[in-house]
Amino acid sequence: MAVKRTAPSPPTPRPNPNPNRRAPVSGADAASPSKRMLAFHFIRALARIHRSTPVPRRTRTIRRAAYSSMARAANPRRVWSRALLQQMRARRARTRRAAVLRRRVSAAPATPPGGARSITGEDQESTTLAALARTTAAAVPHRQAGEPARADALRRLVPGGNEMEYSNLLEETADYVRCLRAQVQLMQGLVDLFSGR
Repeated sequence: MAVKRTAPSPPTPRPNPNPNRRAPVSGADAASPSKRMLAFHFIRALARIHRSTPVPRRTRTIRRAAYSSMARAANPRRVWSRALLQQMRARRARTRRAAVLRRRVSAAPATPPGGARSITGEDQESTTLAALARTTAAAVPHRQAGEPARADALRRLVPGGNEMEYSNLLEETADYVRCLRAQVQLMQGLVDLFSGR
C-alpha cells in the first residue's frame, strides 16, 4: 500500500504587534525601485549623520535627511521634489555663509578703522519688515476662480504648491502623500529592526 504525501501547510503568520504598521505587501509594490532608492538614500544619510553630527543636533538633521532622501528618490519631474531639494540647497548655502561670516567676525579687529556704524533699532526694524513682506508676498497662494478654500491649506502643505494650479496641485499632493507613506513605512521598519520586534 502506497502512502500518499501531502504538502506541508504554510507557517501561520505571527500577529503584528504594531497596530500602525500594515502587513507586508507582496508583488510589485513590495520593493518598487522608488522604495529601494528611498531606503538607499536614507540609510546612507543616517550613516553620514552618525559619523559626523553631534548628538543634540541629530533629531533635526535626521528629519532633514529624511525629506532630502525622499525628494531624491522621487520622480525629478515632480514639483514638490524639486522644491524640497531647492530648500535643502538654500539651507546649506545659508549655513555655509553663516559659518564664513562667523569666521570673519572672529578674525576681525575689535573696532574697524574709521569707526563702526551701528544699526539702530529703527533700521533693524525696517529691514525685518521688508524681509517679512517679501516672504509673505511669496507665500500667498493665488486661488483661481471656482477653487475651494481648502486649496490654500493644501498649497501650504505641499512643497512648491504656491505656483501650481488646482488640478496639478491635487496630482502632486497624491504623489507627495504616497512618498510620505513609503517614508513612514521605511522608518517603522528600521525601528522594528533595531528594537528586535
